[in-house]
Amino acid sequence: MVAGLVRPCKTVADIGTDHAYVPAYLLQTGTAQRAIAADIHEKPLENAKKTLERFGLSERVELRLSDGLQNFRAGEADAFVVAGMGGEQIAAMLAAASWLQAPGIQLVLQPMTHGEDVRRALRENGFSRVAEHTVAEGKHLYLVLSALWTGEMQTVSPAFDYIGALRPKQRETDRLFLARTAARLQKKADALREKDPASAQELDFILQEVQNACR
Repeated sequence: MVAGLVRPCKTVADIGTDHAYVPAYLLQTGTAQRAIAADIHEKPLENAKKTLERFGLSERVELRLSDGLQNFRAGEADAFVVAGMGGEQIAAMLAAASWLQAPGIQLVLQPMTHGEDVRRALRENGFSRVAEHTVAEGKHLYLVLSALWTGEMQTVSPAFDYIGALRPKQRETDRLFLARTAARLQKKADALREKDPASAQELDFILQEVQNACR
C-alpha cells in the first residue's frame, strides 16, 4: 500500500528504511530512478545493504545515517516515505523540516499510532492530502496517507483530523479503523471525566462525529 501510493519520481527517500524493501520495490518497478535509504541506526543500514546487494541495486541507492530528516536538505529527493513510526514523531519531523514545503514534493506517510497528529501537521504546514487508505494484515489495521504541498491552510472541524478522507460506508477497513479510533477516544474521555471535564466534553463531541461517520 505504501509503495503503491508513491508517484513516479527521480529520487525517493525512505526514512526509517530498515531492510530497504520499499526503495528496492520502487526501483524494481521503475517508479523511482534512484533512492536514499535512511535510518537512525547502523544495523538497519547493514540490513538494507544486504537487500540492495541481493537485487543488484546498490549503485542506485545511497545509504544514509540520519535521525529522521535531520541529515537531509532541500532538493535531494522529490518523494519522501516515512512508514512505521508513531504519528507524533512523524508530525514533529514535518514541523521541523520547513524545506519540505515546496511544490512537487510528495509525502507518503504511514503512522503506526495517532494518525490525527499527522493529518493536523499536514494541514497546518500547507499540505493537501491527495490519497488516504487503510489496509488490514491479520488483526492489524494500518493508515497510509499521500500528500502534496499546496500552501493552503484548511479550517476544519475538530473531528476532521480523526476522520480525514476515510470512507467507512465504502471500505470495510476504513470503518474498522474509525471504530478503533472511536474506542480510543472513548477511553481517553472517560479517563479525563473527573479531573478535566472540559477536555472530556470536547472529546465527547469529537467522538460523536467519528461515530456518526461510521454509521
